[in-house]
Amino acid sequence: ENGGEGQAYSVEEFEELDIQRDSSCAATTVKGEEGGEGGVKEENGDRMDVDESAAVKEPSLDDAADVLGKMTVLAVSEFCSDSHSFSVFFVQTPDSSGSDHPYAIVIMMSDDKNCDDKDSKSTVGLHVDFVHHIQNKGSDGNWSKLSSITPMVSKMANGNESSISSITFGCAWSSGNASVFNVLLSSPPEGYEGDTSLAPIKFDVSETMFLGNENDEGNFYDSDKIVGMDLISLPHHIFDTLNSGGTQAEELPVTTSSSAISSTPDPSSSLSFPPDRLSMHGTWCAQLSSDHSDNESPSPALSQSRILIAICRRSGLLQIYDNKDTMDSPLVAYPPISPNIKSPIWQAHGCSHGVSILGQSPSSRVSTIRRPNLHEVEAAEIRFFVAGPTLQPESILGATSTGMGEEKDAWMLRSLCILVDTSHGDLHLYSGSKRRSNQNRLEFSRVPLSNVTRPSDEAGRHLIKLRRKGIVPVAKQAGDDFRPNRLHRFCGISGQDGLFAATTRPLWFVSERGAPTVVSHKSRHVSPAGGRPVPVSGFCTTMPEVFETAKNGFITIHERIGRVGSQRLTLYNGLWDVFAPHGILPGGGISIQKVPLGVTVRHIQFIDDASISSTSRPVYAMLVSHEVEADQSYLNDDGLTPEERQRIRDEKEAARVRKQVEADLGGFDIEQEWVEEIEREDCFTIDTSLGSAPEMPTRKYEVWLVDASSQWNILDKYELEEFEHGTALKVMYLTDVVEDSDEIPEKSLVIGVGTSAIDQDGEDLASKGRILLFKVRKSKKRALDENPPLEMVLTSEKDMALGPVTSLSSLKSDDIYRVVVGAGAEVTVEQWGNGKLTQVGFYHAHMQVQEIVLFKTFFLLSDAYDSLHFLVWRESDKSLTLLAKDYEPTQVFAAGLISRGGAMSFVCHDDRQNLSFLQYAPTDAAARGGNKLVCRADYHMGTQTTSLKSHWSQSSLIFNSCTTASTLAALKQQDTLFGRLEDDQRFAVNFGTSDGSFGSIVPLSEPTYWRLTALQSVMSNALESNCALSHRAWRLFRRSTRRAGCRSNDRKKGVIDGDVVMKFVDLPLPEQEDLASSIGSTVGLVMDNLLELGCAASVV
Repeated sequence: ENGGEGQAYSVEEFEELDIQRDSSCAATTVKGEEGGEGGVKEENGDRMDVDESAAVKEPSLDDAADVLGKMTVLAVSEFCSDSHSFSVFFVQTPDSSGSDHPYAIVIMMSDDKNCDDKDSKSTVGLHVDFVHHIQNKGSDGNWSKLSSITPMVSKMANGNESSISSITFGCAWSSGNASVFNVLLSSPPEGYEGDTSLAPIKFDVSETMFLGNENDEGNFYDSDKIVGMDLISLPHHIFDTLNSGGTQAEELPVTTSSSAISSTPDPSSSLSFPPDRLSMHGTWCAQLSSDHSDNESPSPALSQSRILIAICRRSGLLQIYDNKDTMDSPLVAYPPISPNIKSPIWQAHGCSHGVSILGQSPSSRVSTIRRPNLHEVEAAEIRFFVAGPTLQPESILGATSTGMGEEKDAWMLRSLCILVDTSHGDLHLYSGSKRRSNQNRLEFSRVPLSNVTRPSDEAGRHLIKLRRKGIVPVAKQAGDDFRPNRLHRFCGISGQDGLFAATTRPLWFVSERGAPTVVSHKSRHVSPAGGRPVPVSGFCTTMPEVFETAKNGFITIHERIGRVGSQRLTLYNGLWDVFAPHGILPGGGISIQKVPLGVTVRHIQFIDDASISSTSRPVYAMLVSHEVEADQSYLNDDGLTPEERQRIRDEKEAARVRKQVEADLGGFDIEQEWVEEIEREDCFTIDTSLGSAPEMPTRKYEVWLVDASSQWNILDKYELEEFEHGTALKVMYLTDVVEDSDEIPEKSLVIGVGTSAIDQDGEDLASKGRILLFKVRKSKKRALDENPPLEMVLTSEKDMALGPVTSLSSLKSDDIYRVVVGAGAEVTVEQWGNGKLTQVGFYHAHMQVQEIVLFKTFFLLSDAYDSLHFLVWRESDKSLTLLAKDYEPTQVFAAGLISRGGAMSFVCHDDRQNLSFLQYAPTDAAARGGNKLVCRADYHMGTQTTSLKSHWSQSSLIFNSCTTASTLAALKQQDTLFGRLEDDQRFAVNFGTSDGSFGSIVPLSEPTYWRLTALQSVMSNALESNCALSHRAWRLFRRSTRRAGCRSNDRKKGVIDGDVVMKFVDLPLPEQEDLASSIGSTVGLVMDNLLELGCAASVV
């Protein structure tokens, strides 16, 4: 999908390969066609048209068409330099079961540059230039299958940064061993006089085998089987350490690399950072040599990168090898069986167990890290990556065209990270740093994500239903151990580097102000979870030049709704919304973009009407205010002559003396009466010789109609009157009711605005309000683009003498839409007809109507000083009846509704930063015959909010979709019983706080609640808290100090603290086992409850 105009993209098969992507099917390429209508045309790629002779012919590795069409492409990458361009394929032959060489490395080149013979040109535009067969025998002589393959990494030639010298990638085998292949390129010989681009390239492949034993008979974690590996190119000094003494040298487990300049990096080989930055936070690329001056510029040694090999074993041991050291060794064993075998340059224990810190471990094989007792977990995939702003090529190569300060800032905002995907589906993120306190050793600290990434139990149950109905075939054979890569590094997407995890819940791992964070990825019209292992099956960042609008973008292939197995290809032009200039990544998988408008936004409402607003052009109604300077020049001169002013002063003085004499004769005090009669304009006199009356700052309120698709352009605005404040905004439907008419009344969309008028002299008089109704229609003005201009038209206004209008809501009863107005202490129901609003019902509150929340015909009225009232609207007599109320004198700041199945509760937020959960239960003994709302739970939130909005709690089956309506419809087609459970009918509330945080309140089932309650109690005692403070004491209800605050001392505990229980996700697996066992549960059950809780709490 592409948002460009006048250009379409089509998918063709067997043309050429220009995308970097792992695939198990025929290779495809994307080409652009000018003059199209936009969109994507998908062609059938399940089969290929071949002639009969080709069908009989045995597939050959020397034929490019056979490689692309008749063999399984497991990995492919394209490499370009100034002189040559070629593609490296790792393929599996069709008869791999009985072949001695079932796998092969195939290198192809384009026919245009590298083949002059027209007869030898293939039909796919590529020809095979080099083939290397791979024998898959293990060290014991038994056959093994491919388990995984790493991304391919290139190395540039020394002294020539535009020429590739080698290609390196690794393979992990089912036998427990791993292989690293180095494809060496031979450059043209010296003295070659021809065109170097036409010079033939010779390829040579060397293989290094890393041994690992299976050890099926012993303990699971005693095995050294290699389960994951990765390759990455980093500066040579990253894993080097400072050897500062004998005791420290004994702890160093491994040798330094021979490719490093020395054991202590050259001060000119890296950047110099402030000492406070290194001592407090550390930086993974820092040079801590004290003799390095801050004024020195980095040398090109930053470009002296080395390819590092990361090996992860089943025991949880993570080892780092230098590829240059192991390239000449055909065999690498651990522990070394001979002195000639190289040792790792860095290693750490507990990689797959979720330990807090991955630090350099001793060379002994015995690990001091505690291992899990109840689970057998290993690393399924591991990936090193750098998250942060993309560096300019001159910064990477050492040629600093920018200033030293800017370059150091860019490096300080980049984080070296490790992401581990375990066999259970959990993701562990680590961030590397070097600190002076740790002897300049590189260590990786785990970054808390509070995000459950493993598959849900509900998805597993849904998969069983699909298999039982025959929608999904049975599981694949156990002999197929190959696992496609799910962790993809990316570079240069919207100016950022990071990693995309195509797991059960796709995630982006990026950097926010130098710290790694996570952002959720949701797709359009994605299929429900359970049908396929992962929703996103393909990811590519290398885009051809034909995509002018998305050359720095990426492509994803995800499972789409419809037939299980059908896919949708989507083209993105980047992540500009996530990395916006005013964007913020607060965590929790969401991104926030700040929109500077220059005004204070009081209310905002989305206009949900297809004729006005759409997904491509969202239109909002906003109530804003801004500061203005009011002119007070009329106070400089009252229009009287000096004689008239003197006469008025003499008359007032005579009246004052007369009243004083009467008071003395009567024997009473007149001071109080005299103060009450002081007129405001007599309090001061302006001396114009010293200056005029200053301008008075005041607020001006306006109603805006804005278009969010065009940088929040203001389409139309309406200014309120002077001394009039906007207090409420609601986009709603109103029915035009015509009395004594048989015609069906029509409804129309209006923007309702409630105001409060304050006299210029202040609040000496009671405030009054006004209701304004606007309609949005298309303007007759000529538009500059295809979107027609919109305008607001004032259709009606009504003065409210009852008080300021503080709340507007829409009531639907018998297919008639009315507006509910909260003005002062009155609640009125207004009906639209004959071009005006007419009152048809009312209710008198006690003090001040704060907010009105409607559901069906029931009202939740929040009084500013008298808590909550529960009302019902009766259409028969058009009356509002009080059902129950809360008798506690609570100052309500916000109110909301949560429900689960048929049970509903009211949420009240008060001035003491508490949350109270009330319920209408007429049969309860505490309800006083049904007249009182019963308090079920209370909780101290510790921050202030002014709004509690309801949202539907999503299931984990549709969490990956950004178009929940289509995915939910597809889910109900697959499972007709979905939606009947109470957990599928939950409504939660979300809120934003005054300190900038965002949260949700989710109703839970009783088993889940008691399980998490026990977990919260155990974790509050077992884990360290901030400043040794008690979680329980902090969350206790704060009582009101108001008069008549007669609430009993018994607090209703019934709320789970999400901040506490979500820490369970980021704990090491052994600690999770201890906590789960202490409450009589399992780690899998607790993680599944937290997963469903996180999905239900998500708003976007």
